[in-house]
This record gives sequence, C-alpha cells and structure tokens, in this order.
Amino acid sequence: MDQKQIETAIEMGRKDAINVITNSTENAYSSLDNLIHYHAMKKSGDQQILTHTYGSFTEARQNGEFGDYDIMEDPLMKKYTFMTK
Repeated sequence: MDQKQIETAIEMGRKDAINVITNSTENAYSSLDNLIHYHAMKKSGDQQILTHTYGSFTEARQNGEFGDYDIMEDPLMKKYTFMTK
C-alpha cells in the first residue's frame, strides 16, 4: 500500500468508528459492545473464541452464548479506555 491508500483506509476506519459511537440506536451500541467483547476475547486468548469469526460470534452472543461484557471489569482491556484513573 502506498501512503495515500493507508491514509484512505485510516480515514474510513475513523469515520466508521465515529458513526458507531455517535449513533444513539440500541443496534449501534450493541455493535460497538460486540466488537469490544470480541476483541477482548481474542486479545486474551480465550479458547471459546477460536472457532468463531466476528459474524458467528455476534450471532452466538445474541443467542446468549457469551453473556454480558463490561470493559471496566476486565483488567486487560480497562487500560485501553479513557476512563481509567
């Protein structure tokens, strides 16, 4: 990738993130919550996530397979939030 392609990809990601964060619908919140939960499980090496893609994880979580997730109760991920003291 050249510099312009990299900048375009970064800008697309930034716009997508802003859309998810600023969209006030439950669906957008759920989408961001799913993404954070999925990333946290991947980052921690959780064995449950090894057989899932993001899409299958989202479906499984919607069906109650993974339960709730609170980033502020996860010591590994809490350090990545702006709310950390």
